[in-house]
Amino acid sequence: MSTPYRPLSVLAAALVAASALSGCALWGMEGGPDAAGASMPPVAVTAAPAAVAVQGPDGVQRIEITVDDDLKLTPQVVTARPGRIELTFRNVGLTPHDIALRIPAATGTGNINGSATDVVTIEVTAPGTYPMPCLYHGTSGMRGTLEIR
Repeated sequence: MSTPYRPLSVLAAALVAASALSGCALWGMEGGPDAAGASMPPVAVTAAPAAVAVQGPDGVQRIEITVDDDLKLTPQVVTARPGRIELTFRNVGLTPHDIALRIPAATGTGNINGSATDVVTIEVTAPGTYPMPCLYHGTSGMRGTLEIR
């Protein structure tokens, strides 16, 4: 003889199992900070125009980079000369971001909440191309580049 509560208990067990299995979904398909996440389909890549960091009277090169809810850095490519560089990251959206600077002395912004700004000053002596991914959204294509020439 079947009890009238059996279908409800089966449904409840299924919901609990689905919740447990989707725990990783808290971060979405990417899997969390700096995770490889799900592979993305190839995207047609067009070269983004580079913006040049402007040298101030104190010799520091400065540029502002905006980050937004569309998961973009603008400008995406920053060029500078070897030396002291000040990068101002301004979040013009609501989604938090964390931009890593993959230079020899690795650093980053830490969490930048919506409408917040973070300034990172670095010293880069070696010419090269240095990635600037968002640790939260890098696999969604939110990546910039610092080119030292």
